[in-house]
Amino acid sequence: MKLWDKIRKTGTSEEAYRPEQATFAVRPDTVYAPVSGVLVSIEEINDEIVSSKLLGEGYGILPVGDAIYAPTDGRVVMTTVTNHAIGLLTTTGAEVIIHIGLGTVAMNGKGFTSYVNQGDEVRAGTPLIGFDSAAIKDAGFEDVVTVVVSNAPQVGHIEYAAVSNTLIGDRPLVKIGDPLLVIR
Repeated sequence: MKLWDKIRKTGTSEEAYRPEQATFAVRPDTVYAPVSGVLVSIEEINDEIVSSKLLGEGYGILPVGDAIYAPTDGRVVMTTVTNHAIGLLTTTGAEVIIHIGLGTVAMNGKGFTSYVNQGDEVRAGTPLIGFDSAAIKDAGFEDVVTVVVSNAPQVGHIEYAAVSNTLIGDRPLVKIGDPLLVIR
């Protein structure tokens, strides 16, 4: 579809908006950023279960954008009826959980759109979930995106690989497809 066609169809299309596939180089042992934004350590996330690493090893991202992309090749093994979280099983056996916001299950799906179903095979960069950060904040919740490997002890040692020369308030900025975690 050409740009002009997209502009004309904005707001009048019967078909739901779906972001285009993101493309980036991938390695099977690496989990990439599923959204662009400001990186925060998992310990800084304002949720006791997440910050204590009970869900797994990973990062938080304060998002810039409105879609979550597959951070690796794999299969969708878990979705929520509220579309605020998704789980992937990578080709190397790692279980990756992506959770959008804190307390957002209470939104009952408002502001979230799933682009995939449980059982779907996805490639890194496949759009998974659309979300509305403004709706999340208006509902009184934080919009931090949590990305964790939930079975790290079973698949290997997790190395935190996210680095960036671009900083906002002494915090690194990541973009979709930047390496986050390496499983050794």
